[in-house]
Amino acid sequence: MKRVSLLLGMMFFTFSIFAQNQDDEILFTIADEAVPVSEFLYIYTKNLGDKADFSKKSLKEYLDLYTKFKLKVKKAKSMKLDTSKSFKNEMNGYREQLAKSYLVDKEVNEKMIREAYDRMKKDLKVRMILISFSRDKKNESEVKNKIDNIYKELKEGKSFSSLARKYSDDRYSNKSGGDIGWVTAMLPNGFYEFENRIYNLKKGEFSKPFKTDYGYMIVKLEDERPARGEIEAAHILIRDRVKGKVNPKAKAKIDSLYRALQAGADFEKLAKKYSMDVKTAGKGGYLGFFGINKYESKFEDQAFALKKDNDISKPFKTSLGWHIIKRLSKPGIKPFEQTKRSLANEMNKNERYKIARKALIARIKKESGFKEYKNAFDRFAAKLDKSFYSFKWNIPEYKNEDLCVIGDKKYTLEDFVNYCKKNQRARLKLSKREPVKDSALKMYDKFIDDICIKYEEQHLEDKYPDFKFLMKEYTEGNLLFEVMEKEVWNKASKDTAGLKKFYENHKNNYKWKKRAVVNEYTIHTDNPKLIKKILKYSKKKSHKKLLKKFNKKEKLITFLSNKYEIGDKELEGIEFKVGTMTEPVMNKKKKTVVFKKIVDIIPESLKSLDDAKGYIIADYQEFLEDKWIKSLEKEYPVKINEKVFNKMIR
Repeated sequence: MKRVSLLLGMMFFTFSIFAQNQDDEILFTIADEAVPVSEFLYIYTKNLGDKADFSKKSLKEYLDLYTKFKLKVKKAKSMKLDTSKSFKNEMNGYREQLAKSYLVDKEVNEKMIREAYDRMKKDLKVRMILISFSRDKKNESEVKNKIDNIYKELKEGKSFSSLARKYSDDRYSNKSGGDIGWVTAMLPNGFYEFENRIYNLKKGEFSKPFKTDYGYMIVKLEDERPARGEIEAAHILIRDRVKGKVNPKAKAKIDSLYRALQAGADFEKLAKKYSMDVKTAGKGGYLGFFGINKYESKFEDQAFALKKDNDISKPFKTSLGWHIIKRLSKPGIKPFEQTKRSLANEMNKNERYKIARKALIARIKKESGFKEYKNAFDRFAAKLDKSFYSFKWNIPEYKNEDLCVIGDKKYTLEDFVNYCKKNQRARLKLSKREPVKDSALKMYDKFIDDICIKYEEQHLEDKYPDFKFLMKEYTEGNLLFEVMEKEVWNKASKDTAGLKKFYENHKNNYKWKKRAVVNEYTIHTDNPKLIKKILKYSKKKSHKKLLKKFNKKEKLITFLSNKYEIGDKELEGIEFKVGTMTEPVMNKKKKTVVFKKIVDIIPESLKSLDDAKGYIIADYQEFLEDKWIKSLEKEYPVKINEKVFNKMIR
């Protein structure tokens, strides 16, 4: 825990690390090591946040903290703590763990999360034309020709809605001219390309044909508005049809309920009593939070038209009957910093993550000069049989040809074979219904993707300054822990003679306040007369007499004794004097009664070394650390550039 808290406390670098300019001024030096002003300013503003007022006092205090941190790290390096095998192994393990998620997470975090968040600020009204595939997708060329012809007609000026009615295979929207209503990001998994198209259109524009999992589409942006977000609401429903028959009293009933609400009636009580929505009536009509496209557009329009919390709509009719809606809250879109983590989690579960990874791999291939010799794979795959799907894979004889080159690293068929053997679980999950060559191709594609990611991981420090500083952050944090453990913490806990001497010189700092000895008694009976008798006796008689009188035949009374200092929460509401008792508390299930009584008062006194050992060790550690820092300042002189420091003051 000490390591974790220390490392968290010393997190001076994050993913948005400053980049040091060549002309960056030096703020201070520690022996031969220079620290630029940009580094200090980033640390200062990051860790102090709103409290970073750039006053001389604030800057001076933080500069003192940071120079001490750098002194300790400098000492750790001079002790060669960063060269030990265990330390290197730990750093390598951390690097490997961080690198695995860094690249794609970075791609998602920096681009797609911001993209999704910005899109969430707008609702779009959309029309679409869908020409769908057959189940086996064998009609793809026919579908492509059809959508291309429709696109030509649109370009010639034909009405989008009339073409949607005529051609679109989407049975939910074709009758309304392709109108699918209002939508907002993030759209469900499988609709990212659809989302991309509509959010890149201007009002009145239509897209070029594009392919989806369901067929080819063309979309048109009809309108846009600020996003409605979510609303929390409740409603009362009076159905206008009951069991298929018209309910002639529905309108009169909803009007009477509205008048009652205007007169001050309780919405929740009326909903429980009269609402005909069986799912929500028992909850006072509570619908929870909802956004667009959850209910009928008319219902949503009425809900989102309410301006303030607790506003109530006039009665209105939908396909279900007559409603009254009450707005409970409308939180709006949260700030980006509060939203990005949940967006990232959502993206990692859907196609956006795969798309980001695919784009990343394409970029790696381009930048690394990736070359592929696919014919070598084809010759090998042609020799595979069904055993490829089993534990006992009969690997055919093959010539170890080159498969690909990435950067200065060459991969051969042998590397691919070993990859397939090592990733047995992935191989066994492949569909046996597919031709073996197709399944092997999937493993090959995965192999290529993995070696591209691995290549980039090996060059992270060279290509990504933020990763380099992230590793520096963790390395220096761990060095700080190692050197503090050796120079301060272990010495403080093991140096019994030094600890005892420190206590003797400072023992007046470790005192007990005035304390009360409190007995907590439990009476094991629910007999009211006996309980009354015990309580009355305990007020006047001593602890010994109480137990002697009532514990003759059985252990009727048990007790615990504790000492509490004046002001402790356990003594709250009890007068601090001998004989004071609390009110008895009965537990009917257990058939017991509990009360407390102060039986003695202990005056203020010194704590022994054992009594205060935890506090004394902590203070002794601080004493040793201060002494150590002074010696480090002599060993590694710190020189502050006052001119540069004064420039930071505002």
